[in-house]
Amino acid sequence: MLRTTALIFSLMLLTSCSLYSSAGRKQFEEKAPESIQSFSLKSCRTLSAAETFLREEFPSNTHELIEMHPDYEVWERTLTNGQVEITVISQDNKTTDSCLYQFESKQIWQIYKKSFLDELSRSLVNLD
Repeated sequence: MLRTTALIFSLMLLTSCSLYSSAGRKQFEEKAPESIQSFSLKSCRTLSAAETFLREEFPSNTHELIEMHPDYEVWERTLTNGQVEITVISQDNKTTDSCLYQFESKQIWQIYKKSFLDELSRSLVNLD
């Protein structure tokens, strides 16, 4: 049992080190209007099957769901220093990807929230 737990934990750690690259994410960052470039991309990665399961079954109580779409979810969390962390979870048939964006303050997030979400929607929605 302990070996299995250690193996699962090791696999989760290894998968969290992968570099996430998505045409939708790149398109979003390239086409985002200058007006919403007030955020920074902190990280992107592909979630393991176990992480995806845990996230779906036991959502974090420190995050607030901002937008839910069949192709992606947007979660918000205010950090202790006042910055706002936005997590975008996107899924296709094979993988679940997570990107973490950061805004300098709640006020800046509120100013650019609509533009950010509109551009995200244009970039990540699956047109199949």
